[in-house]
Amino acid sequence: MANETNLNTVDWDPEADRGGGERGAGSRSAQRLAEYDRLRERCPVAWSDRYDGFWTLTRFDDITAAARDHRRFRSGAPFVALPEFGHQIPISLNPPDHAPYRRMLNKYFAQDRMDALEPRMREFVREHLAPLIAGEGGDVIPALCQPLPARALGVLMNLPDAAYTDLVAHIAGFEQMGWDPQRVGEVIFEVFSTHIARVVAERREHPLDPEQDLLSGSMAMEIDGQPLADEDVIQIGVQMIAAGHATTADALGSAIYRLATNPDIQMRLRRQPELIPSAAEEFLRIETPLPELCRRAGTDMELGGRTIHEGDLIALNYGAANRDPKAFPHPEACIIDRSPNKHLAFGHGIHKCLGAPLARLELQVALEELLASTAEIELAEAPEVTTGLMLTGFTKLVVKIR
Repeated sequence: MANETNLNTVDWDPEADRGGGERGAGSRSAQRLAEYDRLRERCPVAWSDRYDGFWTLTRFDDITAAARDHRRFRSGAPFVALPEFGHQIPISLNPPDHAPYRRMLNKYFAQDRMDALEPRMREFVREHLAPLIAGEGGDVIPALCQPLPARALGVLMNLPDAAYTDLVAHIAGFEQMGWDPQRVGEVIFEVFSTHIARVVAERREHPLDPEQDLLSGSMAMEIDGQPLADEDVIQIGVQMIAAGHATTADALGSAIYRLATNPDIQMRLRRQPELIPSAAEEFLRIETPLPELCRRAGTDMELGGRTIHEGDLIALNYGAANRDPKAFPHPEACIIDRSPNKHLAFGHGIHKCLGAPLARLELQVALEELLASTAEIELAEAPEVTTGLMLTGFTKLVVKIR
C-alpha cells in the first residue's frame, strides 16, 4: 500500500537508470552504484513512489537485521515491481509455516548431492564451451550462460536432458524483461506453471523415488497430516526455475565479463586456479544478480528516522548492501581472495537462497573449465545489459578466445 504521509517525499527513482538493452556495461551500472552510495550515506531508509510506493534499505547492518526479524518484516511479496506474485511456497511463508518446506527441500541441495552432480556439470560446460573455442569466441550468453543453469535444473527435477532446450526457449528473453513486471508475471505464471504442471501430472502417473526427486518428494510431503495439493507442488517447481535460472545465468555472464575486461584477474586465476571459488564469491558480491527482495511491514515502526506503516512494502537492497564500505573494505575493488566475504548475493536469514549450493557449483565449474581450456579471453564488442530491481545482467556478451 502507498504510504500517504510520504507521497511528496520521494528519495529516489529506481527507474532513473532504466535503458533496456543498453550497449556497454559501464554508464548505467555506474549511475546505479552512485545512487546506492548516496542512499546509504544520506538516506538509508528511502521512499520511492514507483509501484504504488515502497521503502528501500541500503545498509548492510539494516538489511541483515531485517532479514532476521520475521515479526516486523514479513515475507509474502518478494518483488516490489510484481506484488501480485502473491502466495508462493516457500518464499512467501513466515515462521513457523516456512520450516517444514525448507527442511524437506534442503536435502536436495546437500553437499554430497552437489559432489555427485559435479561430473555432469563439468560435461555440460565442456559441451557448451566446445563451439566457442572452435570458433575462437562468440556470444557466451546463449552459448553457455543460458543453457548451463537450464540443464542443471533439468537434472535437479529429473527431466530428460533434451528438455533443457525447451526451457531455454521459454526463458531466453527473460533478461530483456528485467524492467517489465507484466511480462515477467506472464512468464512466471503461465509458461513456467504450465510446464511444471505437466511434469507433476507425469509424476502422479509415474512417481520417482522421493528421496532423489524434488517434485516427487514435494508430492510425498505432508502438512498437518495432509499431502500437498498439486498447486503447491507446482509453485515449488516454478520457484526452482524462476529463482535458479536467470540469476545463475546473470552471475556467470557477469563473471565472464569481469575476466574479459580484467586481464590481471584473469591471469592470476590461470596461475592460481585454487582461488576460483573465492573469486566466484567476489564476482557475486560486486555485481549482485538479484539486487533486492521485498518484505511487508508487520507493524508500524520507526526506522532510520522514518515512519513505516504496517503493510508497507520494504525492499532489502542486497546490491547496495554488498557495496557497503562498513561491511566490505574497498567495496569498489574486485578482490578475488577477499576474506571474509559475507556478501548477500544469496540473501540472508531463513529465506537465504535454497539453491545457492547448486549455483556455486555451476559458477565454479564453468570458470574452471573456461580458464583451463583457453589461453586468453577478451571482450570483442560492447555488451548489451539489463539493469533493474528484478534482474541485473547481460543479454549479449561477445568475447574473443585464444
